Amino acid sequence: MSENGREAAAGRTLSECAALFTRERIGSISTERVPTGFPGLDRSLNGGLFNGLFVLGAVPGLGKSTLALQIAYNLSSGGYPVLYFSLEMSWPWLMAKSISRADFALHRQPGFQSADLLNRGKRFSDGEWERIEQARALVEREGRNLYLFQQGPELRHIGQIRQKIHQFQEAYRQSGGTRPILVVVDYLQILSPRDPSLKASDKQLVDDNVRELCAIRDQEQVMILLISALNRFSYNREISLESFKESGSIEYSADVILGMQYQGMEQVRGKNAFSPERAKARNPRQLELTLLKMRYGQDGVRIPLEFYSTSSYFQEPEGGAQVRPARVQELRERFCAYPVQYHDGFHQKARRVRG
Repeated sequence: MSENGREAAAGRTLSECAALFTRERIGSISTERVPTGFPGLDRSLNGGLFNGLFVLGAVPGLGKSTLALQIAYNLSSGGYPVLYFSLEMSWPWLMAKSISRADFALHRQPGFQSADLLNRGKRFSDGEWERIEQARALVEREGRNLYLFQQGPELRHIGQIRQKIHQFQEAYRQSGGTRPILVVVDYLQILSPRDPSLKASDKQLVDDNVRELCAIRDQEQVMILLISALNRFSYNREISLESFKESGSIEYSADVILGMQYQGMEQVRGKNAFSPERAKARNPRQLELTLLKMRYGQDGVRIPLEFYSTSSYFQEPEGGAQVRPARVQELRERFCAYPVQYHDGFHQKARRVRG
């Protein structure tokens, strides 16, 4: 019996697996981590993105597509191929957002909004056109590895997306490409059923698409960043796994789940009521990513972000992006006022610690 046949029939022994964890052989089983361009997020992900399914959720208008596009752009500028499947925004909008963000990155001050670039009646001065050209040239240079696909007759359901990923993967490998590929799907709830005649519920459709994305992750060995909507019940609440629309398959299948919200949302339950209107009016907006699930690491971590919405630009706060375990912090805040107690035996009453 061949080695593959024996392994399929009997599996690997723990001893055989341990033999791979040596200096000489560890490279055969370890995976490359790809930086996102956000150091705090990369530290929370133990180095960056990897071959896995990453789900990003937020309420409408908070900037989840803009953040995904910026991460995709960062990888492209680093030489990593990115396939961006946009089922909501057209490529001119994605391009306008990229130019507006590049302008802010170059000058560190707001210049023009993406909507300005697509407004036929907008008139720019010579100085403004000079800034636009500088930003456009930067995007043209650093966006060579970012491929945009927008919704159309040939891009409606997950089967068509899978076919395009496979075709690109084959051509890329044949050309000698070896770097990991990032796939962005924007977004889950817009995907149509593969069989239009099938009368499936929203939950069944989401389950089917998530299962297919997991199969693509495993068979094509790609990194997938999937954007998801939240249910309406969660719009004014602190984000959690239950916030995700039809969350069952997402919760169990995703390798990493990231929830984006305004900083201070946990105050909704406290005495100081949180005001979404005040948070939205700030410039930059103070947001945070919460690591709701991390299959191979620590979850419950919060990464602060600053969002210049008019320039489509995200950054981590200066001073090193402080991250904190959300669950531990909440438990400390909740129980710090309670007296410390201990148990001196099974079924014994808890006694107050003296001293």
